[in-house]
Amino acid sequence: MSVTRAVPKYFDFLIEGFGRGEVGRHEHLGHWEAAPDPAALGAADFGRAQARLDAILLEMFGLADGQRVLDAGCGFGGTLQAVNERHAGMRLLGVNVDPRQLEICRQIVPRAGNRLDWELADACRLPVADASFDRVLCIEAMFHFSSRREFFREAGRALRPGGALVCSDIVASRAARGLQAAGFRNEAALRDGYGPWPDLWGEDADHGALAAAAGLRRSVLQDATRETSPSHRYTVPSGIDEGRDPGDPMLRAALMLRWLHREGHLRVLYMRFDKPA
Repeated sequence: MSVTRAVPKYFDFLIEGFGRGEVGRHEHLGHWEAAPDPAALGAADFGRAQARLDAILLEMFGLADGQRVLDAGCGFGGTLQAVNERHAGMRLLGVNVDPRQLEICRQIVPRAGNRLDWELADACRLPVADASFDRVLCIEAMFHFSSRREFFREAGRALRPGGALVCSDIVASRAARGLQAAGFRNEAALRDGYGPWPDLWGEDADHGALAAAAGLRRSVLQDATRETSPSHRYTVPSGIDEGRDPGDPMLRAALMLRWLHREGHLRVLYMRFDKPA
């Protein structure tokens, strides 16, 4: 399959960091049960917060041995690695538009009769048969896809009756459109550093409506905006603040995301959608 979707620029740094042993297999904001003490934070704390988010979503998943699971936008394979370690007889498929990330995923060794496959593919055009998976997962990747609507349609098509989609997503408030911080416009800053982000303001429709159009019913909605905010201590380097434009597109995007989060213009959502049996 020919895949030409753009890969976010920040993955260049994450891939380099992974190669040096400085970055783990997770690329999301993580989940903090309580606000951490800034003076006591260490390099491993962010990794633990990321592992905690995986645990929360996997519990929401309701997995059982012998299931077929697809991870759309699988990153470095951290979540499927956790499934591989906890369950047996699983058929696990990770899809991604970046062959570099898939090469990192292929380092994971299957265990307990599991099968691990990694495929270069667009999440909005999944290379799978109809009704072929018990679970579809998407952690903090949907906003990069060319269309949330098309992804929901594909997830609904791929799921068997009684199956479920579990995902986390980041949505910026439409009220923030046109606002500025540190002398630069938020939309340009986020697209330049964290793009592709085609539907930054969620203008197509909300998740519930998109899921309903795909034949899915939302059963869980958890707002984790507060629990993800502390991670900006890691995504924004110390010494960088809203008082000046850092110049580098990656730093500018990280700064803008933190500003939107602090000002209440950003929501982080965990969701489960079920396909009727």
